[in-house]
Amino acid sequence: MRRSHIIVSLVSFSALFVGCSDDPAPADAAVTDTGITDLGITDTGITDTGITDVGIADAGRADAGTTDAGIADAGTATDVTDAPAPACSLTRALVTTSDYVTGGYGLGPIGPTPSLTVSGATSPDQDHVPVESGCVVYTLLRGNDEIAVLDPAALPAIARRISLRMMGAVGPDGGPPSAYSVNPYDVLTLSPTRAIVAQYALPRLGIIDPTRAGFAGATGSIDLTPLLAAADTDGSPEATNIVRAGASVFVSLQNLNRYVPVTNGSIAVINPTTLALVDADAAATGVQPIALTGRNPVSMVTTPSGASIVVAESGVVAFSAPQSLDGRIERVDPVGLRVQGMSVLETALGGDVGSLVMLDENRGWAVVTRLANGDAGAADNRVVAFNLADGTVGATILTTGSIGGIARDPAGNVWVLDRTAGSAGVRVYRPDGTALTTMTLATGAQPPYGVAFVP
Repeated sequence: MRRSHIIVSLVSFSALFVGCSDDPAPADAAVTDTGITDLGITDTGITDTGITDVGIADAGRADAGTTDAGIADAGTATDVTDAPAPACSLTRALVTTSDYVTGGYGLGPIGPTPSLTVSGATSPDQDHVPVESGCVVYTLLRGNDEIAVLDPAALPAIARRISLRMMGAVGPDGGPPSAYSVNPYDVLTLSPTRAIVAQYALPRLGIIDPTRAGFAGATGSIDLTPLLAAADTDGSPEATNIVRAGASVFVSLQNLNRYVPVTNGSIAVINPTTLALVDADAAATGVQPIALTGRNPVSMVTTPSGASIVVAESGVVAFSAPQSLDGRIERVDPVGLRVQGMSVLETALGGDVGSLVMLDENRGWAVVTRLANGDAGAADNRVVAFNLADGTVGATILTTGSIGGIARDPAGNVWVLDRTAGSAGVRVYRPDGTALTTMTLATGAQPPYGVAFVP
């Protein structure tokens, strides 16, 4: 079974559907072309060829104390607030759709009345997630191990496709690499000619040039092997979300071994100019990531001001024994490089946590999957309000059969991807919890899979 679809089959809500990450583009610095060879990955390890480690930088960190100590559907969203200073006006929603066989698209204005028009275009890969970053519109073609750069003037038309596998790469049996041998999970634009790609199946981040096509678009990598946990013997730290806050770039690492958490989740810190790993703990030996309190981070966003990073950690995979509510939502200081403040626990949320959005510096909404006692196959999906200021849980905004993820648009409204059979579509809510849509925005024959807010 393909890596991404093992996760899809386990959890009905989404932790990784990607939205907007509209960061200002710093000056582009030289990157060593590392000659990346992305081999077909097996669960027994990864052959890592031709990787150039771009270096380790020690961040000047404020000494902030920690107060609180304690897999998902493939279509998910990074909050629009990953970018504190948008460089372009984001006025439309691009929704990808999928029934796990065929992928499609919907496009429409985000306001004042949200609407969608279903496109007749078909995606090259049914596992396709849209991302807007730095005014570049991407689609992650996960099963194909490609990044598609879309034409913003003719959405969803593809302008070019970038292969994340090296030309001539082969799988372990000597044939072509298998699907999901790279498995791109997120992308963040740093400049018009440089972007970072989270590669779930590999122990490194990809560096691409969005202006190039084919194999020429993959221009380098950032080695994550210094951050690999000793017990993570499958060879990949499972990089998922990428956000930018303050002076650094942050990449969440699930630290799974064959889909089971082997240690707490962590966050790689990267200097966006040099692309060097930043040491988050100078007192420990070697380069250190930010240590999270919980396991298996499945969603990571920034608060509207960009002052904090908020991470949802789902712990053990839903529907897998033991069905314990061991996850949490917690805040990370992007300057002090450590967890701070209160956590919201899954025991209070009433289920496994998935994707989330932040409405302000403390209040947010999360997707929660609630399991029925004694029946791992029965569940409901909910959108639940929470408050990080005091660790409390508030109102339930929506209860339905299956939610693909949620994302906050530039106007502050929240888009919910409802994948429930018979009522699938997109629902839009004001921050006060009232619905902007009287019925779901139809997405055609396929349910919604991902959403990004685009120019």
